[in-house]
Amino acid sequence: MIKKTLPFLLAAALGLSASAMVQAAGTAPKSKSVPLSQQVQDLRETVLQLQKQVDYLEMLVPPSTAVLMPDARKLSSIRVNGATFLMSIDKPSGNAKGSDFVLTIVNPQSITYTNVAFDIRVYGKDANGDPNAYTNALLVSRVTPALAPGQTTQFRFAVPGMSPEDFTAAYVASMTFGGIASPATE
Repeated sequence: MIKKTLPFLLAAALGLSASAMVQAAGTAPKSKSVPLSQQVQDLRETVLQLQKQVDYLEMLVPPSTAVLMPDARKLSSIRVNGATFLMSIDKPSGNAKGSDFVLTIVNPQSITYTNVAFDIRVYGKDANGDPNAYTNALLVSRVTPALAPGQTTQFRFAVPGMSPEDFTAAYVASMTFGGIASPATE
């Protein structure tokens, strides 16, 4: 009973009809064969439906976040809508108005992402890296037009009123990208 019911439950979870599962299982009578082109078209439609479900589920998941510790010498992985980026910050240095730090972003994939935007909250020692301590945080934002495959990009941020000694952590609050660039033709 379970062996017969499980495939139909799986089909229901994937949004397939019972008749599609019967055909896929090969238990349907072989009255006439379906042309290969029709099978390909059916599979494309199924893939499109599944992609829409994946997009919807990804929309429900909150954006990836990470705490970046100064001079940790380790890249933190940030996953956004199926894309993965690696980020780190260097040790803050002092300036006339406070401090500044360099954010490094790496695109480890073979895809160019466009309009990559991110918001980062910087915390002093009094916030102890607490993402809810917004009164003790400074929000910095940046948008870069494109991140090419394997590209490493660095951005310098000024943090006014916070000395390098008081700088504790940077928290990636959100990150988005506008699209995927078409691959260049060779």
